[in-house]
Amino acid sequence: MEKVKNVAVLIDAENVPAYSAKQIFDEASNYGNVMVKRIFADWSKGSVKGWKDEVNRFSMTAVQQFEVQPRKNTIDIALIIQALIVLFEKDVDVFCIAAGDSDYTRLVRELRERNKIVIGMGGRNVNPGFVNAFNEYIYLFNGEEKKKKDKTDKAKAPAPAVREEKPEIIDATKKKDLVDIVDRLIDDNNGKAYYAQISMEMKQKYSDFIPKNYGCNSFKNLMEKLLPVLHKYAVCTEQDGTTMYLTRAPREGKNHRR
Repeated sequence: MEKVKNVAVLIDAENVPAYSAKQIFDEASNYGNVMVKRIFADWSKGSVKGWKDEVNRFSMTAVQQFEVQPRKNTIDIALIIQALIVLFEKDVDVFCIAAGDSDYTRLVRELRERNKIVIGMGGRNVNPGFVNAFNEYIYLFNGEEKKKKDKTDKAKAPAPAVREEKPEIIDATKKKDLVDIVDRLIDDNNGKAYYAQISMEMKQKYSDFIPKNYGCNSFKNLMEKLLPVLHKYAVCTEQDGTTMYLTRAPREGKNHRR
C-alpha cells in the first residue's frame, strides 16, 4: 500500500481572504493527511478579523507577528522561518502555501530542491514566475466566484469541487507550447500524443495547467474545452476504451473520434 503523504498548510492571512479557508483545506486534503496548519498575521489589524472564526473552525495554529515598521515583510519572514522549521523537524511530504506574494519564490525553490511537493494557492493576478515555481498552482475563488459557487451548491446536490466560472481559453504562449508538445509527441510516438504525456509536459512548463483552474474535473474535460484551439488534431481512444490521445486530423479544421 502506498504511504499516505503528510501535508503542511501555511497561510499568509494578510494577502489571502478568509472566505478561501474551506477551499484551501479542501484542496490540501486531496494531497494527503493535513498534519500542520499554520496561519500568519499581525492579528491586531482589522483587515484579518474575518480569519479569526476560520482559525477555530479549521483548528489552525495562529502565529502572531507584529508589524515592526509599515510595509516591511515581517509576515513573509515569519512564514518562511516556520516552513524551514517544519521542513527539518516534521515528516512532511507536501507543503501547501496559500499566498499571492512572489517574495516566497525562493522558499518554494528551496523546498522543491529538497524533494518536497509544493502546492501554491492564490489569486490570478500574481507573477508568472512565482506560479511556475510550484509543482502545482491552484487559483482561489475571488469574491464573485465564491458567491456563484455557494449559490450553485445550495441549488443542487454536492458535486466535485471544480470552478463554476468559464475561464478564458489558454493564452497565445501556452497555446504555442501545447501545440509544440503535441506535435513532438506525435512525431516521437508513432503518430500518438497521449493525454497523460501532454498533461505531464505542460504541467512541467506551467504549474497552473491543471483541470480545476479551467473549470474542469479531469484532463479529458480540459482537452475537450481546448479542442477548438487544437483544430488540426483528432481525438482517438485505444482499444482499452479509456486511454486517449491526439493524432493529426486527415483534413485541416476537422475533429473526429476513432
